[in-house]
Amino acid sequence: MKNRTALRIFESLLKTYGERNWWPAKTRFEVIIGTILAQNVSWRNAKKAVDSLKKHGLLSLTAIHKLPPDKIAPLIKPSRFYNQKAGKIKQTVEYVMSRHKGSLNKMFSLGTDVLRRDLLGIKGIGKETADSILLYAGKKRSFVSDAYTKRFVLRYGLLKDL
Repeated sequence: MKNRTALRIFESLLKTYGERNWWPAKTRFEVIIGTILAQNVSWRNAKKAVDSLKKHGLLSLTAIHKLPPDKIAPLIKPSRFYNQKAGKIKQTVEYVMSRHKGSLNKMFSLGTDVLRRDLLGIKGIGKETADSILLYAGKKRSFVSDAYTKRFVLRYGLLKDL
């Protein structure tokens, strides 16, 4: 699907339904963590993992930066694949700390294409996760393409060869 087509669909949906504000996070960092924890798991279990990090005072860049992945993993067990996700979280935090001096404002001041390329360069951050971070945490125009999107475009005949 061409970017212009996706953008037209997005703008039409936005005009029709307005801002949905459905992502339940309170901060941009929580959105980033939530997108990683939601990979291949129900949101209910991802939320349990996010809540566990909150409960332990670890839902910040500096707190995660100080911990090794093996200290993060037990806290995010409900999210499945917790060892791998702990590594992804740690690498994402390291990226923000090293490239943007620990500032999400600096990170999100990058152009969308540049930031998307950077996010995709982090081991374990795929297209859906990167686009979710861009859209929900960065408030950047990004179309999150997932299994639901595929069903939508096929059902409405927007693409025929997926």
